[in-house]
Amino acid sequence: MALKTAAEYIESLKKVNPNVFMLGEKVNRVWDNPLFRSTLNLVGATHEFSFDSEYKHLSVAHSSLVNEPVRRLNSHIQTTKEDASIKAKLTREVTSRRICTFCQSNFVCVAWAATYDADQKYKTPYHERFIEYVKYLQKNDIDVCWGMMDPKGDRRFGPSKQSPPTDLRIVDRNKEGIVVKGAKVHTSFGPATQEICVVPCRALREEDQDFAVSFAVPVDTKGIAFIARPAPGPLEPREMESPISSALGGIEAMTVFDNVFVPWERVFLCGEWDMCGQFPSYFASIHRQSKCACLAGHTDMLIGIAALTAEVNGLGMDVPHIRDKITKMMMEAEAAYGCAVGAAEDGYKHPSGIWIPNTLVANSGFNYIRSLAGEGIATLHDIAGGLVVTMPTELDYANPVTKEYMDTYLHGSNDFTTEERLRVLSLAQEVCASRFTGYLLGWAINASGSPVTNEIVVRRGYDLDKRIKIAKDFAKIE
Repeated sequence: MALKTAAEYIESLKKVNPNVFMLGEKVNRVWDNPLFRSTLNLVGATHEFSFDSEYKHLSVAHSSLVNEPVRRLNSHIQTTKEDASIKAKLTREVTSRRICTFCQSNFVCVAWAATYDADQKYKTPYHERFIEYVKYLQKNDIDVCWGMMDPKGDRRFGPSKQSPPTDLRIVDRNKEGIVVKGAKVHTSFGPATQEICVVPCRALREEDQDFAVSFAVPVDTKGIAFIARPAPGPLEPREMESPISSALGGIEAMTVFDNVFVPWERVFLCGEWDMCGQFPSYFASIHRQSKCACLAGHTDMLIGIAALTAEVNGLGMDVPHIRDKITKMMMEAEAAYGCAVGAAEDGYKHPSGIWIPNTLVANSGFNYIRSLAGEGIATLHDIAGGLVVTMPTELDYANPVTKEYMDTYLHGSNDFTTEERLRVLSLAQEVCASRFTGYLLGWAINASGSPVTNEIVVRRGYDLDKRIKIAKDFAKIE
């Protein structure tokens, strides 16, 4: 089947009817609901990159599973270091232009490797089932959301000790399949997809075996409800004031499973509690390699906005403090991207065939660039000036009386009209002084796990004993 265009993707949503709630009300017809406009645009953009003459050589990969072209960032299985490097390059390009890649192929690869491990230990059929599921995704160019993060409840206790239980768990098994109950949080874009795939988010103990579950079902399966949060933009498009979030945004959701039946052919883990840690382990390598490139792309976006803002104010790279701050951001973006490429280069091939990036490099690079997100936003404030938080609104500029005043008194560089300056300052305002700012920071600070998880992974994996031995050799002590 041919790759879907953005229009064909939206048309495909009409075949499912998920149970969605937003802002206290039931939401119907996701495909033409204004609350979903920016999310449909964002997911649609991931389809359109496959037809863009400049990027389709990166965006489209050949799948040996179905012998057809597939979207690299959707369901492609990365099997070589070249795959992982191309993904990083594409990710940086997409995020600098479209904020998010919706990189579900990372999760597909995580589950591919983890189900293989389960089969090797327990002689289960999970991996073969998952292979068939990936073929289904690829042949139909299906967009799938991922339910990974559990609510966790009182963090002092494991899932089986929660009262009442919060995390997703198996409540029944029979010859046809399993029944699950509980919730997943942070289900990005969920109601705007056709399928949801659930995987564990942490290592479990034997007492938690009912919580050891992975499966995939259509988003409109009976018993599933999405309680969604609107994308961080205006409900009505504002061309000047919110140029990014009016066009692009991401719905987030809590996904509730109320006695949901899953047939066995869609079950990828069922009670093997000791295999749950494999999922976050591979996630820490595969997805965080992408996040290095993702935040490099966001930094590229900030750099362009900061430089253009300086120009409309009558300044530029010849001003020393502006030159130094923007150059610093350039180096940060390149360092983060270098970690993405380096992690790909220094990875290894998992027995299942997946290429696993170097987890220490990926986590270190991600931790580095995510720690600078707030600094980049502060730099944009500094370069733009106070108008980004005090300037009149787009509606004021639409009023002929106040527009005349604004044209006169808010004029900047003679190389730009007042309207052009206001458009650039409004763009800067959206990125550094709006609800969208918080979303960007959340993308950096908590997406793909909190910063402390990077530290834990590096501390556990770093060969400190080897370095101490070298130091002892220098010091000539036993």
